[in-house]
Amino acid sequence: MLPGECVEGDARYVGRLTRGGRKLENGRDTQAACMALAATAILSLTDNFVYAVSQEAGLWQFQVFRALIALPLLLLAARLSNRSIRPVRPRYVALRSMTVAGGLLIYFGCLGALPVAQASGGLFSAPLWVLLLSAALLGVRIRPIQAIAIVAGFAGALLLLRPDVGNLTLLSVMPLGAGLFYGMGVLMTRHLCANERAMTLAFGIFLTMGTIGAVMLGVTTVLPGAEARTDFITQGWVTPTPRFLLLTALQSGGAVIAVTLIANAYRIGTSSFVAVFEYAFLIFASLWAMLLWGDSTDALGWTGIGIIVASGIAMSVSERRRARRVAGTGPLDTH
Repeated sequence: MLPGECVEGDARYVGRLTRGGRKLENGRDTQAACMALAATAILSLTDNFVYAVSQEAGLWQFQVFRALIALPLLLLAARLSNRSIRPVRPRYVALRSMTVAGGLLIYFGCLGALPVAQASGGLFSAPLWVLLLSAALLGVRIRPIQAIAIVAGFAGALLLLRPDVGNLTLLSVMPLGAGLFYGMGVLMTRHLCANERAMTLAFGIFLTMGTIGAVMLGVTTVLPGAEARTDFITQGWVTPTPRFLLLTALQSGGAVIAVTLIANAYRIGTSSFVAVFEYAFLIFASLWAMLLWGDSTDALGWTGIGIIVASGIAMSVSERRRARRVAGTGPLDTH
């Protein structure tokens, strides 16, 4: 779940901006920040397992097993929390699920060949696409600080991805495509699915990705020469190994835990504040890759990560100040 994915906190934020509620708000935001950091640490760790999964099976088989594990866990979580996952507007949830699933499938496809930090660098361009699409489709005016953040964030993504301009391949631009699809999904969340529960939206994504995975797994398995294909994206069915099942279970379980944590973070905190801490994913991803696989991010890559994080913080701070002005209050008491 990326910055901008949950928006319930913004509405509460305006309502909580009174002197009597500031201390309570600060305490909730601290709890929310801890949840967001824990979620990004878990998700960046489990996403590092995808490369190992790619050595055992293909993308589509991974998505089928991932859904088979995650969906029952989400149903169990819904029952334990006494919450319904029934969508309020099923058609819009389905449309959003297909859009976000498209972005995530591109992202997972990239993980089979790219380090997590590089693949997620493109995915974290989603907030930039949200602003551009909002301006182009909804007529939203982009403020100067946001324009600077867009340019800086895109530059940071390019530093991290470092596409070879003289020898561009599909893999070079796929991470940015993932960010575009995810950004479209964020807009749908805000304008079409604002009244849906976070668990409902998560269930829709896992179900859609599992369904697409099942269809594509069938296609890649029956096509001629399936036995000879070992590429992560085009590989058909293979007999699951214990290592594949373990890695998939860890990745799926971690994803469900992370989604639950981040949903609760947005539920109790201010979304523009919580969003800043999601950018820690890029830092955690690089650290996990170094610890697990010995893949170190060079100085240019860390510069790109720093620029992406800074641009995300700038946009979040700008949005928070706008919410304060809407509420008609002065600066927050930070003591």
